[in-house]
Amino acid sequence: MTNDWRKQLDVQLKELALKAQQHPHATKEQRVALTRLMNAIWQSGTLIHPYKGQFQLLYEDIYDEAVQNLFFYLCQNNNINKYDPERGEVITWLNMLLSKRFFPEAIPKVIGKGNEINLEDSHLENIPSDQSQPMSLSEQIIECIESDPELIFSKEHIKGHPEANFQAIAKRRCSGISWKDISAEWGIGITSLHSFYQRCLKKFTEKLQEYLCI
Repeated sequence: MTNDWRKQLDVQLKELALKAQQHPHATKEQRVALTRLMNAIWQSGTLIHPYKGQFQLLYEDIYDEAVQNLFFYLCQNNNINKYDPERGEVITWLNMLLSKRFFPEAIPKVIGKGNEINLEDSHLENIPSDQSQPMSLSEQIIECIESDPELIFSKEHIKGHPEANFQAIAKRRCSGISWKDISAEWGIGITSLHSFYQRCLKKFTEKLQEYLCI
């Protein structure tokens, strides 16, 4: 990674973050800016991998959970406004959140409550619902998957397990059910469940964006 490339990336991410801050919360314009920001972050490969070498085969499951929740956080409750360009770069801020908050929070969600490390209460789970506020991007995605207007999310399932379809898995994950509990419910390995889920997220990204007019 060259210094020039990193400087260009930092400028790009800062511009996208500031653009998202300029638009009112939950508007189409903000969703577009946030989607572009998250895509740029993911494609850059600059998110850190905290606790590397721990958790053996479940590390990638925990990491994917943490990154997904980090991106959900960016889209919720105008959290993008918590980024202060005077204090540092966007990726530095996000890597701090990933390492100090979202990775530790993902551990018990994936491998059970007995494996917490300095876990703080989840701020997202404790925020009261305010029906007068526009739905966050993550809430809109969840509603879209549940409504399944073209019946594509419920048809996509793990081979030999029609009950283990993308819609059913997504609803369980969004309800806070751990991969371990989902695995026990259907008798399917955690790795198989998680790999299928991640493939579906990638496969249906464009369709979800189309539904949400992103």
